[in-house]
Amino acid sequence: MIPLWGMFIAYITGSLSDNGYAMSQMRSMLYISIFFFVVTMRLNVILKAIWINGIIMAVLTLILFFLSQLGGVFLAAIYDYCNASDNYTMAYNRNFLGYAINGLYFKAGSLIIFSFIYNLYQYKGPFRLFFTIVLYLSLMVAGSRTPMLVQTMILLVYLYDKNIFGKFLTRVSALLFLGVLVMVTYLLATQEKESSNEVKYDNFESYVEDMGDKGHSIWGAGLGSEFYAKGRGLKLSYTELSYMDILRIYGLPVGLCFVFLFFAPCFWLWKYFPRSQFLKRYCLGYVLFLILSGTNPLLLGSIGLTALSLFMAIVNKTSEMEKEKKELLLDAGKSESTEEETEPLVVDNCLLR
Repeated sequence: MIPLWGMFIAYITGSLSDNGYAMSQMRSMLYISIFFFVVTMRLNVILKAIWINGIIMAVLTLILFFLSQLGGVFLAAIYDYCNASDNYTMAYNRNFLGYAINGLYFKAGSLIIFSFIYNLYQYKGPFRLFFTIVLYLSLMVAGSRTPMLVQTMILLVYLYDKNIFGKFLTRVSALLFLGVLVMVTYLLATQEKESSNEVKYDNFESYVEDMGDKGHSIWGAGLGSEFYAKGRGLKLSYTELSYMDILRIYGLPVGLCFVFLFFAPCFWLWKYFPRSQFLKRYCLGYVLFLILSGTNPLLLGSIGLTALSLFMAIVNKTSEMEKEKKELLLDAGKSESTEEETEPLVVDNCLLR
């Protein structure tokens, strides 16, 4: 209903100029129907399916990344493939604090975050260390700075939780590395002459100006409408700032409700947190994924809607398991009390029930 509302606003205000983007967002919203299939599976099956898919993507990412480092025909073939099918993969040449890196990554690779958390907290098999290294490195070469920082933060939280090197040493080290991570994040976010930063900051300014015009902050500019993005120097219907897109297109009242829908599974899972450390960290990974998606054009596409569908299913299955446990406990309590009530009492050689 939300994209229909956005198209309705764009139509009646005469701002519907990008029908292709409007229809693509309508199609992307249909990915929420994955929920009705996933919710029929058991919780452990859902989690293992996400884990296995993440490992497959991680292995492919690393293979293609290392081939791209060989240059020559490998690099040319990979870049041609990425340019021909940029909906699935992206090639990049990025500058990280003065170091230039070439490579590529899958757009759905951000979902590897959930595989990484499952591998750390749940998987106990013989290849645990190998899978951990593969999953970690795959996001380290993902082309965007945010996945690198997210992956490192998850690893630090895991070391903090498990006290691998002793409680005091582990916690002090984790806090120290977390401080370094925050500093690196700040340096990357404020790095001068970095094209990505300059584009994002200029586009953000353009969003603010557009939302202050013609009541767009109230009812929105409409789905398929365009605005002038200073960062690109073009009129665009969307950019990589997904949350600003939502607020510009749908207005603050509907837009904030839309944003809340993505974060809602975290609030629903809140009551189960004390009983499962894994569930806590899995939910933390989902929040980090939403932050990552907010600075990349992933949230309103098939990837963001797939993540939302999966977490809605996880909430549903967790709730069902909790209800089953309560029912079993109640049944056990009733059976015990019934046995006590029906136990024969011997009084003057007479049996009373």
